[in-house]
Amino acid sequence: MSGRPRAFLAQSGVASVLGIGVDEFEASLYAGRSGVRTDAGPATAGIADFDPREHLGKKGLRSLDRAARLLCVALNQILSDPVPPKSDDSDGLGLVCGTMLGGLDSIVSFDWSGLSDGVKYVNPGAFPNTVINSAVGQAAIRFGLTGVNSTLSAGASSGLYAMHYAAELIRMGGARLIMAGGVDELSDAALDAYTRMGLISPRGVVSPFANDRDGTAPGEGAAVCVLLAAEDASAVDDAAPVELAGWAATHDPCEPSGYDPQARGAAEAIRRALADAGIAAEDVACVVSSASGSPTGDAMEELALAEVFGGRLGEIPICCPKAAHGEAMGASGAFAALIGALALKRQELPPTRGASSTSLCLSDQPQSFEGKHALVTALSCGGENGALIQKIWTKN
Repeated sequence: MSGRPRAFLAQSGVASVLGIGVDEFEASLYAGRSGVRTDAGPATAGIADFDPREHLGKKGLRSLDRAARLLCVALNQILSDPVPPKSDDSDGLGLVCGTMLGGLDSIVSFDWSGLSDGVKYVNPGAFPNTVINSAVGQAAIRFGLTGVNSTLSAGASSGLYAMHYAAELIRMGGARLIMAGGVDELSDAALDAYTRMGLISPRGVVSPFANDRDGTAPGEGAAVCVLLAAEDASAVDDAAPVELAGWAATHDPCEPSGYDPQARGAAEAIRRALADAGIAAEDVACVVSSASGSPTGDAMEELALAEVFGGRLGEIPICCPKAAHGEAMGASGAFAALIGALALKRQELPPTRGASSTSLCLSDQPQSFEGKHALVTALSCGGENGALIQKIWTKN
């Protein structure tokens, strides 16, 4: 990769089925806990008893739908930090967020009201939550964010795409500090779509890469990270900040719910990300995979990894966090980037629940490794392929 480093991860905020806050999320993840539930019907990974008032107070919540509330809870952890991020940019602090479906319940409710009651009786106050960027816009209003405000939608890869978009803004000098991540809610409409498309595990078990895998568990959540320019990262109290060192994205033209069985785009995205970071495949110490238990999606990713790493693939520690937090859609890629950073700092990958693959280096226990580089993948049905290289950066 030429030029200055892209960006470095600083504070983070999380709202997830594994916990609210990075510390609780990390502890649950490394303890091997799962948020997948089957007690209410199909396998899901929704956040039970989510109450934003515990984190945001009671004021101003009425106008926020569930997606916006999840995002605001994650952001509040960052902005209420004893040392909150402050931007020197004249435009102020910005936010870039990925989402797959946005506030889908708000969209369905508004449209159904118009169809059933007539357009004269729809609530105009509900309209702002029907646009794809509503969560980001509502968060900017609540927290007074006056900088860049962008929403990216690229299926289940959206969160990782947003991280790259923000990192590029920093690399090109458009910002020195920006927040980036992903969010999606588990709505009735989304659950119905997953059910009709046959994507949910009938057994209620998410088993990435396993021979008997039979589907995923739709989930939800929000994860946001502060990204800093190199000159600011050097001043942060962090002995080994994590750099977003290389990125690539490709798109396979295929069916909306399908994957390229030959994995051409996914393999190419990984190769380009390695080249962008200026490293070889041999330099990758671990992989945070986007495998979700999908019979076709996981097969495609395994083929892509084999194309890039060859015979060494069986020696590279891999974790599949969706076995724990489900398919969180637009939040999944942001979760994966955060997990990659945690793993590099700890030099240890979290366990993969139910790991049973015989050909890949998966484990239901944490896996130690040695190395500076992690590969994070975000591969979505519909053809979006994102690959990120993260690197531990040693301060001079």
